[in-house]
Amino acid sequence: MSEITDAVLNEKKLNQMKVDILSLEQSNLKTREKTDGAMVDAIKKIIVDESKKTY
Repeated sequence: MSEITDAVLNEKKLNQMKVDILSLEQSNLKTREKTDGAMVDAIKKIIVDESKKTY
C-alpha cells in the first residue's frame, strides 16, 4: 500500500478508537459499572482490537 492509503487507514482506525472509547466512557459515567482499573482494561482492549482490524 502507498503511504497515503496507510495514513487514511490509520486515521480511520484512530477515529473509530476515539468513538468507541468515548462511548464506553459516556456509558460508564451513567452506570458506574466499571472501576477505574476495569475501564483501563476495556480501553486497552478497544485499542488492541481496533489496531488488528483491516479495512
